[in-house]
Amino acid sequence: MTGPTAPSAGSVDRLVLAPRPLARPVRLLPVDASGVLLAVVVGVLLPTWGSDAVAVVPLAAAAAAAPALARIDMAERRLPNAITVPLLLVGAIACAARAIAGDLAVLAALGVGAALLVMALVGGMGMGDVKLGTALALATATLGWAVPLVALAASVVVGGVAGLVALMAGRRTIAFGPWLLVGHALGVGVAAFGGA
Repeated sequence: MTGPTAPSAGSVDRLVLAPRPLARPVRLLPVDASGVLLAVVVGVLLPTWGSDAVAVVPLAAAAAAAPALARIDMAERRLPNAITVPLLLVGAIACAARAIAGDLAVLAALGVGAALLVMALVGGMGMGDVKLGTALALATATLGWAVPLVALAASVVVGGVAGLVALMAGRRTIAFGPWLLVGHALGVGVAAFGGA
């Protein structure tokens, strides 16, 4: 009977390697500052259309983050937790405030989140898309139950068109985050002008 053997040199090297960082740092660029202008526009326009602070805060936060999220997703195919998780929290707090007042539009937002999760599980998108899409659905649900549903439909349509264009150009995948942002912006526009 032999005793335990010493690990080989190769396995020792693997043991002493530094662990991979859990999250890559988010590097913001000057172009991302355009989100501040978008947030100001949202903060000015939504109240003129009759929205209260419960709607303005999460939607302005999403507008502020939109340029950075779109740029990072297109360049790196990721949506950083450092941005999406705070958006989720702000949207959840806003929807909780609405729910306490008896508004059940949060259920539509949760349905959108569940639909995105199913799409991720079958391979249609990544978990960053699920977090961003759910955060946006929560934010838009503050405008009414139909808005997150319209926004998801718009995201799928514009993302599908972008996917077809990419496929014709020889690319097999697209970043879906920018199209989630566009679709939800369209949903907000429909709510503002069409009374969704």
